[in-house]
Amino acid sequence: MFSDFLQVIQQKLTVFSPFLEQEVIVKGNLFSQNQKKVSDFIQEIIHTAQLLSQQTTEDYADFYATKLLRQFDALNHAVFMLEKADLSAREVFTTSFSFPKNIHALPPARRLNEYRKALRALNEKISWLLEKSYAANENEKIMWQQQVEETEYRKMKCQKAIEELEEKLSKI
Repeated sequence: MFSDFLQVIQQKLTVFSPFLEQEVIVKGNLFSQNQKKVSDFIQEIIHTAQLLSQQTTEDYADFYATKLLRQFDALNHAVFMLEKADLSAREVFTTSFSFPKNIHALPPARRLNEYRKALRALNEKISWLLEKSYAANENEKIMWQQQVEETEYRKMKCQKAIEELEEKLSKI
């Protein structure tokens, strides 16, 4: 029974796997130290779970159960803050092109010109994303590749709009 409990705890802790080597700061006095690697905090949580599984009195079991929940929540919060900091530190693509607010309301000839500018900007963004993807670690490569795919889709839609508009203008 208790071995199942420890296995469940270890399974729940796998959510922290991508962050094992990251150093985080945990608030409160739930751990031996407030700042260390996620893997070290996980070891302390497992130790608390082991202590909980060995308890025979209800008071001690309640104490360790509460501590276990608080430790997990504290580590979860610290990792969340780490992810939040990573997201805000990420680079964002910027283009030198500027676009009017409602391109679709422009006259066809001007709209075609704006679509072509948008296509150049999308090509620049794809190049930028590919550079980031090549320089990224394995976890980040997936995120960069997803952005490349999204931008490729937008590029395809832009090319289609250009072709349709060119065809429409050639008939006028």
